Amino acid sequence: MHSRGIGKIVLNHIENQLQNIGFESVRLDVFSENPYAISLYKKSGYKRCGYANWRKGRFWLMEKKL
Repeated sequence: MHSRGIGKIVLNHIENQLQNIGFESVRLDVFSENPYAISLYKKSGYKRCGYANWRKGRFWLMEKKL
């Protein structure tokens, strides 16, 4: 699977919108068995700050200061 960069473009747009309205950080969760999403978030500056075990499995809790 080749990356087309669409996820990065969308993520940057969302972060810019949030920053423009005054948010200081973004928090999200990502399924621990989704290596593509995890890679995108890490490359975009998100840090893992915990985890949650839900019905589908383990999710990493991630945060980025804007």
